[in-house]
Amino acid sequence: MPRGTLVEARLASLDITDPAVWGTITQTIVLTLTLVIFILSFRSQEKTSKENAYQKVLDDTTDAMRMLVTNPDLAMIQVEMARTIAPTSRTASLSKEEMGIRNYLLLLYGIFERAYMLYSKKWIDREAWSQWSTWLETMMKHPLFVEVHSSSIGMFDRPFQDYVSSLLDSKGSK
Repeated sequence: MPRGTLVEARLASLDITDPAVWGTITQTIVLTLTLVIFILSFRSQEKTSKENAYQKVLDDTTDAMRMLVTNPDLAMIQVEMARTIAPTSRTASLSKEEMGIRNYLLLLYGIFERAYMLYSKKWIDREAWSQWSTWLETMMKHPLFVEVHSSSIGMFDRPFQDYVSSLLDSKGSK
């Protein structure tokens, strides 16, 4: 029998009302859906793992900044670095007390950045962000805040730093 005729004969022998055919179709559909669900689940778990790893880095950064606030002697590292990298910066000439205040503002700056990122991802609503923004704008009134912002350009999330820059620009123009 020619090959084309054999295929036609087999197709003709398939009866759509046959429960075995329906069973095979159902198994194929269930298997496909199960694989799709597993793939989506694994992708979700991978995304969660990456976000948790990044959150751990942010927590470690906050802890390191907290050490600078609680142990002012460590702030001298920043002064020495400022004298080497940017001798004309204000940081290079700050007193120990001013460095403590600057580091506290820098610690808050990082926390504000995290809240802004949550707002950007729509994980917190506009009302919650407005409370954070009000606190941020209050902290911006401190004379060292501008130094904290300008000396940290490129070290924080760019959209957040652009947001702070726009707030500072609008406050400066008033």
